[in-house]
Amino acid sequence: MTTSKRLSTLAAIIIGGAGLGTAEAGPLLTGVIEDVNAQTIEMPSLPGAWQRRIEWMAEEGTRVKAGDLVVKLDPGTLIAEEEQARTDLEKRRFTAARGVDELKLQVLDAEQLLAFETSNVALAELDAIIPEETIPRLDFERYQLALSIYQQSRTRAEQELENRRAALRDEQRQAALEIEQAERTYNRIRDALTATEIRADKAGFMIYAENPFTGRKIYPGDTLYAGLKIASVASRDDLQVRLWIHEADFREVEPGQRLEIAADAQGIETFPATISWRSSQAITREEWSDSGYFEAFAKPGVSLPAAIMPGMSVLAVSDLGESP
Repeated sequence: MTTSKRLSTLAAIIIGGAGLGTAEAGPLLTGVIEDVNAQTIEMPSLPGAWQRRIEWMAEEGTRVKAGDLVVKLDPGTLIAEEEQARTDLEKRRFTAARGVDELKLQVLDAEQLLAFETSNVALAELDAIIPEETIPRLDFERYQLALSIYQQSRTRAEQELENRRAALRDEQRQAALEIEQAERTYNRIRDALTATEIRADKAGFMIYAENPFTGRKIYPGDTLYAGLKIASVASRDDLQVRLWIHEADFREVEPGQRLEIAADAQGIETFPATISWRSSQAITREEWSDSGYFEAFAKPGVSLPAAIMPGMSVLAVSDLGESP
């Protein structure tokens, strides 16, 4: 018996057991109910480690509210790094402020010196403007020499003030760059530490993801690579059915085909759904078999049983024909 016939026979048995009536059995499809707009929680990429351990997760199936803590990761060395980065930032700010203040005092001294030299020039000018013919020549030459000396001193004071101001500007720029760098380092570590606690963005149900390497559910205590899906927060607002089609049944399932969906959980009535998309590339599921499996999405009908929740495993049989 071919794989397709075996699956069809198994589908007929399950349909009869699940109370799906006498509709014609098609290939048996396995799947899961999911929220199209679910919040996907992935392992963040954090400094210091290329993988991280999950310390705690909200219990699967529990209802959470927006803002609730749903996943807590092992911070590793991030707590110590955050404390060190904060200490380094405070030290850098203190050192920078002290260096800038010292140069400000030097600028203030240079300004006072310039004011003093400017006053000397003003006084010397009063003497230097006395007409030569009204005073002894020696006094006249002495007044002119004094004016020249004070003018030169004022020029040196002006240059010194400009040098001090330039040094202050350079120190302020350098200090700002160093503080900015220290702040970036601190903020990066702080944000990474904050990211070890993941909160819900929406109200819904907590659903654990599946480890793509082992095929089993992800649980607290697992260590995962950055970027891997940890869990999701899903609601019933916009549900779809994700299905997997065995390669032997690929041509028997087409977009537009209507399905009868039965939940694995006992006592839940079935509901119809329509295939909206089907992949054209098979993937392997080593935890299932060596065969290839195609992915498909199905859109449920308008009315869904109240007991249907995201994360539920389902069986689907293409026994209703194409959508009218």
